[in-house]
Amino acid sequence: ALATAVIRKKTPAEAREMLDYFRTGYRHPVRDFLLYARQGPRIIRQSIPGVENKSDRERRLQRHKDALVIVVGSGLAGMSAAIEAADARAHVILLEKCDQTGGNSAKATSGINGWGTDTQAECGEADEERLFERDTFRSGLGGRTDYSLVRTLSSKSADAIHWLKHTQGIPLTILSQLGGHAAKRTHRAPPRDGKPVPIGWLITSTLRDKIMSEYNEKIEIRCGMNVTKLIHDVDANGVKTVTGVEVNGSEVINADAVILATGGFGCCQKEDGLMKRFRPDLIGTATTNGHFAQGDGILLGEGVGAELLDMDKVQLHPTGFINPFDPSNPTKILAPEAIRGSGGILVNSEGKRFVNELDLRSVVAAAIQNNCSAYEDDGYVGPPFAWCILSEEAQKLFGKSVLGFYKDKMGLFDECEDIAAISKLIGCQAEILEATLQDYEIAASAGKCKLTQKSVFPSSITPRSRNLVIARVTPSIHYTMGGININPSGEVQEKIESIVGSHRRIRNLFAAGEVTGGVHGGNRLGGNSLLECVVFGRIAGERAATIKHEDNVMFNQLKSDDGHSESAWVPVTLREVRNTDEKYGMNTREVRFNLHGSLQHSGMDIGQFIALRGELDGETLHGYFSPITRPTDEGVIGILARADEKGGPIAQLLELSRPGSVFYMCAQGGLRLTFEKERILYRGKEIKQIGLLAGGTGIAPMIQIMRAYGHYVKDHPNPEKLPPFQLNLIYACETVGDLSYMKILSTVRDQIPSQFRFYVKLNKPPIGWTDGVGFVEKYDIINHLVQPSDDTLVVMCGPPIFEDAMRKLLLRIGFNANQYYSYAEGDHVATRV
Repeated sequence: ALATAVIRKKTPAEAREMLDYFRTGYRHPVRDFLLYARQGPRIIRQSIPGVENKSDRERRLQRHKDALVIVVGSGLAGMSAAIEAADARAHVILLEKCDQTGGNSAKATSGINGWGTDTQAECGEADEERLFERDTFRSGLGGRTDYSLVRTLSSKSADAIHWLKHTQGIPLTILSQLGGHAAKRTHRAPPRDGKPVPIGWLITSTLRDKIMSEYNEKIEIRCGMNVTKLIHDVDANGVKTVTGVEVNGSEVINADAVILATGGFGCCQKEDGLMKRFRPDLIGTATTNGHFAQGDGILLGEGVGAELLDMDKVQLHPTGFINPFDPSNPTKILAPEAIRGSGGILVNSEGKRFVNELDLRSVVAAAIQNNCSAYEDDGYVGPPFAWCILSEEAQKLFGKSVLGFYKDKMGLFDECEDIAAISKLIGCQAEILEATLQDYEIAASAGKCKLTQKSVFPSSITPRSRNLVIARVTPSIHYTMGGININPSGEVQEKIESIVGSHRRIRNLFAAGEVTGGVHGGNRLGGNSLLECVVFGRIAGERAATIKHEDNVMFNQLKSDDGHSESAWVPVTLREVRNTDEKYGMNTREVRFNLHGSLQHSGMDIGQFIALRGELDGETLHGYFSPITRPTDEGVIGILARADEKGGPIAQLLELSRPGSVFYMCAQGGLRLTFEKERILYRGKEIKQIGLLAGGTGIAPMIQIMRAYGHYVKDHPNPEKLPPFQLNLIYACETVGDLSYMKILSTVRDQIPSQFRFYVKLNKPPIGWTDGVGFVEKYDIINHLVQPSDDTLVVMCGPPIFEDAMRKLLLRIGFNANQYYSYAEGDHVATRV
């Protein structure tokens, strides 16, 4: 070991938490640790949340058949998806409509974000998950920034940097702090042979060369292939399955899965195009996008019913260079964020500053439009523009060789000896510009600008500065935040009308990159676009590659010694953790896991529960949960878990885990209800009325039963003949923080008011509570549940003390043991598993 230390802590968890902080919070990080704890005793290894170890991944990737995957688009998202799919044994056809690969990704200059990376550690830059996510959410205000997508982006960011840096050999060793960021986390490559290396071009060309040299038998690149249609089938229930693509209006290529990675619509100026449709006010605005950015993939997805999000959210990059030799050209070269990140300041034609140069892109762009005059030259009247000035210190920080590319080769900067020369070029009074720089010098010394609230000053510029450079910049269409709705597995979603749930994925269709919506909200945080391409491109690639299985049943049922149906332990990966209600349920979370294949289903019965296994602090932990998803739901299984100490060690493990974390799961026993076309069966007997008694998180199996019942009513040939209030629920909790899925309960009641009702009781109600108070009593059962009968079934689930009290209450009312099912009594979990 490089170092050995004795840590005095009360528990192994406290020691591990301290060492975890040393992983990202200090200049010289702990790269790995082996913690020996006398309590147990046990040995604890460092584990990075969301990062799968090699053996788990290899075991998981042995469970599927080889697939044929089509990737549409060859930018960073498309190439990341293709490589990851090939690594998961797929054969990949990469279709590109242009003559060369790269797309807008190749034009990116600012860099790629990541927190907790080895580059940050080497540069002494501490960063945190909560800061990265806060910055992303703050930037996205005004649009839809999906929590699960942002958490996935965040937790996979360091792994994305590691993949590019160490697997693909891209030297992401330079850090910068862009506008809207709380830390230096945007990674770039150093100059090569004294010349700048555009980061987007470097990444895409490196991946392309890797594909051509090392993946030439697994990945086939076809340029000049314009995908014009997604080939798909629709079954009797309206479920869509994509089976291939149509190319150039005629040729059909069949595939097991299709990934859309075609980018946005930032250069779409057509009369019938997406910009005209969603942001007609931006028609004619300058753009930094290539001519190919027409929104092709968005239209392909929309053609098969994919939901579109935030299509009116278009980002104007505040600094597109105005070429003084061709000012009217609508396509602008991007002035990298790093120019302002190195200390470049913005002034208007009067020589006055007007904005914090490191604020969000949307803020800086709006400030230029509101505080600057139009560009005029020889009769041409253009958009509002600002002057960007760099001192010699800022030039060095940005990189003289990089600057030389824009200044000498492109002619986008003018050189000025001093402030007087700057004033003359701008056409402003020298006294005003000098006063502006004097104020800036004072603000930098104080660490705060009163005018703009700027608090980070990367370099200095004063009235005495010499050897300056200056450029003309204007806001330009740079990025389209809107696009196709995806889930954290990259699966394309369509909006549907359903009793429970409002979305359904389109089978075999995935998307990643700028073609999607829901990650960036109203305004993308600089540096997150390349990161999104790598993170969701790789996720979509693996998910598409693992789509074929010999058996689409995840849990193959086995008979145990005592006659119960169980299954072998199988690996599952954490997809996302969500809140259980918009208003209540602060103490609970819904945890969703990916089944190995996107088309797999659990194969369990309604009411059957699962065992979950994971490791924390050197201990193997088990938990037992009833799924809230239906057994026929494809690709996912969801459970309800407490998020506080009452949930025990397994709940703590779930809270600490991140998307991509691997758990092991097996099917157990439990209630087994069968919903046939016109009847409900329990142990072969038809059930006419069901009563549900839920305590706390015992609501989980009831949600699954409700979902199944909702579909039963929907598909019943004569729903009007169903008994009134066939399904009844009493839901008991300690506080409102324990209430889960209240919105779903209300929605189901509103959808089928004649068949379903529910009643809630709280032991510690808040002020203003109007429903039941206290414990469940005899009159609650009589008035809100069901009466004893041979065709009646009461299902109860909750803490053992709750179920014990409910069983005694039911027996006193007149129920017998054949008329109820108790999870605590029925399966003897503790002795069997």
